[in-house]
Amino acid sequence: MVKKHDFDAAWKSILEAFEVEIVELLFPELFDKIVWELGTESLDNELKEIQKEIFDKDRSEKIISDKIIKVRLKDEGSKILFIHVEVQSYSSGYEVFGERMFRYFYRIWDKFRYKYEDNSEIVAAAIYTYKGDRGKDQRYVYKLPEMEKEILIYNFKTIDVEKIRLENISEDNPLKLVFKMAKRLLEIGVADEEIYKAKIALAEELKNYNKVKNDDQIKALVDFLEYLFLIQDEVLDSKYEEYKKVMGGVLDMTIDDIRKIHYTQKGREKGREEGANERAIRIAKKMLRRGDSIEDIVDVTELKREQVEELKKELIN
Repeated sequence: MVKKHDFDAAWKSILEAFEVEIVELLFPELFDKIVWELGTESLDNELKEIQKEIFDKDRSEKIISDKIIKVRLKDEGSKILFIHVEVQSYSSGYEVFGERMFRYFYRIWDKFRYKYEDNSEIVAAAIYTYKGDRGKDQRYVYKLPEMEKEILIYNFKTIDVEKIRLENISEDNPLKLVFKMAKRLLEIGVADEEIYKAKIALAEELKNYNKVKNDDQIKALVDFLEYLFLIQDEVLDSKYEEYKKVMGGVLDMTIDDIRKIHYTQKGREKGREEGANERAIRIAKKMLRRGDSIEDIVDVTELKREQVEELKKELIN
């Protein structure tokens, strides 16, 4: 049975596990303006509804390598930013991909722009993972032939795996390894021997990789390698499986091994939780001094109502 690439599953796992790193790579000008201590929110259910509006039901269920990430900006701790990321693994042919990105934009705009009464912001990016230039739009232009000027120009960020310069990605960002894998896949031929050698080389690099933050990230990297580098030859495939057994560690997905090699999970998680709580309290106090309602503060900071009421008492006293 011939194995088939599952590009959607491969990239979906990356988008899920590396939300912060994706934003850092795609939107460096916005990265430091986001209140990361308050965490992120993935709007997968809302995205499915938008996809059903844009595509027919069957097609929308197959489009899974998209993501909408909701974060808060440092603008008084209340401004909300929606980040839409789509991975495109093939040329859309006669369809205009830029138009599709624009349709996503205005659906997200309609759904969220005024929902929180803060004129929420929306940005988008596309990651192209296939060869060639066809369909790799960077903007959408709406124009009537009878009119000289364009009616609308919509721009979005793009990354082209085929042309990306890996040296421009920070060594501390695990996405450097992700794009190295994706780029290598485009460079090698279809011969199983080449795929096997490339897979072994990347697995060796992944084995002792120390830039990840948690189990989900290392699992996403391992899954990415498995989803993309498919060995059809049964002998070579068995040889690779034997290699994994011998090497163990992250390639066998032993959680205890991953934790020993890469990080002390509980300590880091506790630190992140404490940092997020302290940041939420600072924002709540600032909003209280400004006269915002307790309901608004609870919504923005996600603190409990009792906590906000206690903070209000402290400020009064």
